Amino acid sequence: MLLALQAGANGIPFTPVVGFLNSDYLTVRRDFKRIKDPYSGTEYVAVPALVPDVAVIHAFQGDPSGAVVTDSFRNDRLLAMAARKTIAIVEELVDPDDLLPGRHGVYVASVHIDAIVVAPHGAHPTACRGRYDIDAEHIMRYLEAARNKDSYQVYLEKYITGPEDHEAYLEIVKGDAS
Repeated sequence: MLLALQAGANGIPFTPVVGFLNSDYLTVRRDFKRIKDPYSGTEYVAVPALVPDVAVIHAFQGDPSGAVVTDSFRNDRLLAMAARKTIAIVEELVDPDDLLPGRHGVYVASVHIDAIVVAPHGAHPTACRGRYDIDAEHIMRYLEAARNKDSYQVYLEKYITGPEDHEAYLEIVKGDAS
């Protein structure tokens, strides 16, 4: 919920929303409260701030200071600003002078990033715009494996707990494609 993240990023306890007044949200979300604007008397729904303990985001690039460039199609900057700690997984580490947002990038300042992990193809099996596409075959493999506990356990051992590191994971995935 973007508005709740926005409140978290701004350090305020809630955000007023008019659109939830005549919806079922108030019956299913007991933490949403009706409030009145003290200036106009208009009624709103107070949506509590969302402040994740940890956010993990994916970025095109990062620099040694911790600044990153993420995809503009996602709200990674807002998430990083709202979270108590943020880990950025980056495709590559670059010199600060080379860290430019470009056409589809959004700059996230280092003040919002607590750790950077350099992991080329780190978004796999999802895509990284301009670098690699979604691995639909792998996602289908995952969905098939997730149908029951035993096949899911086999999947976890092969792709998650089995590989020694990210490079080993990529080698296994590469072998699947051949």
